[in-house]
Amino acid sequence: MAAGSRKDNNFIKRARTTMGMRWLASGALRTKGSFLRSALALVSGTVASQAILFVFSPLLARVFGPADFGDLANYNAWVAILAMLSNLRYEQAMAVATGRAAMNRVIALAVCLSGTAFAMYSIVAAAAYFVRPQSGYLAQIRGIVAFIPLGTLPAVIASLLIQFNIRKGSFKTLAAVSVFQVIATLAAQILLGLLGVRYGLVLGGLIGSATGCSALVFIHLQRNSVRHIRREMKFARLRSAAHEYANFPRYTLAADTIAIVVQQFVPVFLTGMFGPTMAGLYSFSARVVRVPLIIVSTSVANVLRKEATEEIERTGNLLALCRRTVGGLSLIGIGPFAFLLMFATPIFTSVFGDKWLHAGEVVRILGPGLLLEFIAFPLFVLFLVTQSQRYTFRIQLVSIALLFGSLFAGRYYWNSFLATCVLMSLTMILTNGSTVLAAFAVSKPPPSAALEGAGAAP
Repeated sequence: MAAGSRKDNNFIKRARTTMGMRWLASGALRTKGSFLRSALALVSGTVASQAILFVFSPLLARVFGPADFGDLANYNAWVAILAMLSNLRYEQAMAVATGRAAMNRVIALAVCLSGTAFAMYSIVAAAAYFVRPQSGYLAQIRGIVAFIPLGTLPAVIASLLIQFNIRKGSFKTLAAVSVFQVIATLAAQILLGLLGVRYGLVLGGLIGSATGCSALVFIHLQRNSVRHIRREMKFARLRSAAHEYANFPRYTLAADTIAIVVQQFVPVFLTGMFGPTMAGLYSFSARVVRVPLIIVSTSVANVLRKEATEEIERTGNLLALCRRTVGGLSLIGIGPFAFLLMFATPIFTSVFGDKWLHAGEVVRILGPGLLLEFIAFPLFVLFLVTQSQRYTFRIQLVSIALLFGSLFAGRYYWNSFLATCVLMSLTMILTNGSTVLAAFAVSKPPPSAALEGAGAAP
């Protein structure tokens, strides 16, 4: 009886996999919680957001110069890494927390850590501002230092609420907030730029993030009670949660910190090596190409997180889901990137103005690496779900070593900004290619499960 039941279960698993592949090929949307339906809910918001961003990017490029985009890139880099360090990546534990009480405990832990970190960042920023450095990197970013803690707080709260909404499957809500935040950001940046306000790009970004965060908080309070979170804010419960989800600060935090350094801190390093203008040139090039692709990729990652949790409970592995994700993202990305490789330079000159001529050259150089980054980014979810964060940590260690080597060789051996971009593109290809291969490795069924399935086959 047990053997027959086991055969039936394996038959059902194989049937589900086969039906899933046929469903993907036909493009049918048959279930409410399907991967494609959920992805479309988020992607619809990101497509609208990026359409708005693309329409107004030429205006931003004419209102602000490369140095302004350099300031914005430095601000975004510091906000991103400090926001992540604020809660030690415990908000990611929302994906594996079992039950509403456990989710509330994760929220309580993240809020307590983030509040403490915000106070510390404010003290450090005030000290850096009032010291008034006369030279070096701090002197170049002194004007935006005071905005960094203010930008960190809404970023942390928004990240936590986004993870909560993902777990609850509220993808339409996230899509709507994404569009709302982009509109608020662009409106503030354009208005401040036309008024000639200094650091208008940075201030507009801060206003936009605060607006998006406020919308998420308002929606959350309409649907959930805060008292359940306050109930979990006891030292013993917080310590228990910190111990239970210790893998997130132990592995995910380190790996994601390195990832942010690799992906967002390049303008920081370029500011120190080639000046803010070259840093702004690079950041604008990456902004035009990377932002729409990363946001779409992030939407897929958010849906993939939910689907992967359910898939591993049903089948015990994620191999089919990994194949669908890599194949789908490859088909989406290869066309636009091929077009950019051929026409990036004339496009940037005609759309954004003559001062952005070299931005098109940078895009052509970074294109292959950005394509692989677009494919690899959502796959980090698979490492979280399978508790295999050690792989991402190792990959990111190699990545940051290659990045520093590229920057050093480009600056001190060739002394060329474009040569530095070539080396960084090669680094992106190696790193993201390794991520895709590792994702397939962790998605395979355990050896014991594979042997069991082979033994039960008719």
